[in-house]
Amino acid sequence: MDIRIDKNQLLRGLYLAHGIADRKSTMPILANVLLRTEGKDRILCAATDLNVAVMASLPARVEREGGLTVATRQLYEIAKGLSADEVHVRRNEQNWAEIQAGRAEFKVVGMIDREYPKLPGVAEAQMFKVDAALLRDMISKTIFSVSQDETRQHLAGVLFESDGQNARMVSTDGHRLSKVVRPMPGGPTLPTGAIVPRKGVAEIRRALEGREGPCEIGIHQGHFVLKVDDIAITVKLGDGQFPPYDQVIPQENDKGLVVPRDLLLEALRRVSIMASDKTYGIRLALDKGRLSIEADNPDLGNAREKLEVDYKGGPLSVGFNARYFIELLTEMSSPEVKLELAGELDPAVVRPNDGSDYLGVVMPMRL
Repeated sequence: MDIRIDKNQLLRGLYLAHGIADRKSTMPILANVLLRTEGKDRILCAATDLNVAVMASLPARVEREGGLTVATRQLYEIAKGLSADEVHVRRNEQNWAEIQAGRAEFKVVGMIDREYPKLPGVAEAQMFKVDAALLRDMISKTIFSVSQDETRQHLAGVLFESDGQNARMVSTDGHRLSKVVRPMPGGPTLPTGAIVPRKGVAEIRRALEGREGPCEIGIHQGHFVLKVDDIAITVKLGDGQFPPYDQVIPQENDKGLVVPRDLLLEALRRVSIMASDKTYGIRLALDKGRLSIEADNPDLGNAREKLEVDYKGGPLSVGFNARYFIELLTEMSSPEVKLELAGELDPAVVRPNDGSDYLGVVMPMRL
């Protein structure tokens, strides 16, 4: 293999590849990126951890066809630091990558490309055009509440549902839940929901950074597939049954109040400074015309901030994890949010007050 490629084009593929390549795997080759020529004017830049794969078809000048694999992180760092615009990459007889750009020269240990795992085929996948910014926004509104516990496969991803007109994304870690619904005309029609694991969702969001206009999505042979320009990402769908999320969302919380989003968010951030580093526990105390946010930490001290609100109900005090509220409110763009409560042992519901179909549920905690 012998190619010449624009540095920015190479970086475009390596930026996605280095997030997927698995340096901790028992298969050393999974830490590598695959570079393989495609005809005389393009190369494939690909990486996989056997669950998530990225395949970028990049323009290049191919002087000798072939392929090799090389350590993703090192190649990415090398390419980022190069001052020349064109990068010359060739495979030598030892299957090492010889890289030259301007006055800089590198020799990097490589492995033969035939040993690289087979990449998922996406050419036959049925794809549907959707708005890239909309998909990216739906991911941002749900990814933060995905469970970090990899042993709970049914919670370790975002549930994606679509009927061809509207799409829904839901995530929960058992302590909180996020749900967003958006119009997606022309999207896929799925008989059941698909659980897209957290890492795959994060890589899809990275691929959509700064993108406007359409992208393509589909479900093919147990994978969620994204195509955007000359890049394809596949994510192996998660196993298990996602919990019946509608049963988790309270329908009868009778203590509601509307609060300016920024006012509530900044107050939570200030008071949570004094909360425990482990639980982030704060207390929301309601009384007529007032919402008090309190933190009491025996090791640090305490904090309290009072907000004037339009609330005429009886007194109520509930403990919550402040971080859950902060992450949820950060994703809401409405100037005002509606906070719905019931009792000290009941979950809270937070939703924008502009009528948009997005909400979060936060379970209470004992303080």
